[in-house]
Amino acid sequence: MKRWIEIDDRSAVAAMRRLARRYATQIKLPDRRQEELAIVVTEATTNILRYAERGRALIEVVSHPGVEKLVLLFTDNGPGIPEIDRMFEDGQSSTDSAGLGLGAIRRLSDSFDIFTSAEDGTTIVCSFTVRSTPVTTSLEVEGLRVCHPAETVCGDNWLLRQTRRATDILVCDGLGHGPRAAEASAQVVAAAQEFSADPGRTMEHLTASLLGTRGAVASMVRIEEPEMTLSYAGLGNITTICIGAHGTRRLAMRDGRIGGAPTRGFEEEMHLVPGDLVILHSDGLKTLRDSHLRPGLLHRSPLLIAGFLLDRAFRGRDDACIVVARIKGSDRE
Repeated sequence: MKRWIEIDDRSAVAAMRRLARRYATQIKLPDRRQEELAIVVTEATTNILRYAERGRALIEVVSHPGVEKLVLLFTDNGPGIPEIDRMFEDGQSSTDSAGLGLGAIRRLSDSFDIFTSAEDGTTIVCSFTVRSTPVTTSLEVEGLRVCHPAETVCGDNWLLRQTRRATDILVCDGLGHGPRAAEASAQVVAAAQEFSADPGRTMEHLTASLLGTRGAVASMVRIEEPEMTLSYAGLGNITTICIGAHGTRRLAMRDGRIGGAPTRGFEEEMHLVPGDLVILHSDGLKTLRDSHLRPGLLHRSPLLIAGFLLDRAFRGRDDACIVVARIKGSDRE
């Protein structure tokens, strides 16, 4: 289940703990780590109720070759957390919680990031890793999905394939929503996994091999190292944005869908430099404008950026998927 969990009363604390434990058991998170996960969930959920009165959360298992982890997103539109540095000290906590505070959330999680301000409320992301033998590359890549409010499965999907020479990212949206859309996007991901090629040839392969199926739209980027050359192909309304020191560039897309006539989609190439961001998202999110890219946000981790945008730009009437990649090696602050 990849649905938003509303946090608006005390019952949400226990509900979040139960759901987190269920996911943790499924991926065989060790017992000790499950207890620590319960502390993290309790603290983060109770903090939302204390500081913002209401918010929402997302729990997702993210699995790619060499990596499996439980990712948690907590977000609210409250007044932000004042004196954020002090709140990382143990003992600074929300009422009736474990009394461990943000410091425990950061210490007990395998990864942690927070974005908070009076204007934007608070967004926290953290993860618990089960398996981690990723390929060493110059890219950080994170993605999140959430399903239509009336569904329990997500019709959007994404693929990450990394070698020391190249990183492939594909985002697809099965037509409609619900189980049939999820099946359509799973077909696209499975076909792409079996065919490792540049985005144009991959799109041609997908449209030919899935001819006559329910269909999906998709965009794919390949980032080659050490040249840091990005090649791209897009078919349908998956948005691809490159954000760098010289501004924001939105890559064009070609009308059509996988399942229709064979095509390579619209193709483009560009050069990236350290610090650049590449964002792909489905139309379950609103078109990302400068107003969504809040001051300081783009310097946070890719998972935090993905979580903040997934929450703030979510349309609420479709599945949604967002993937954020950063070229490591520079900080443009």
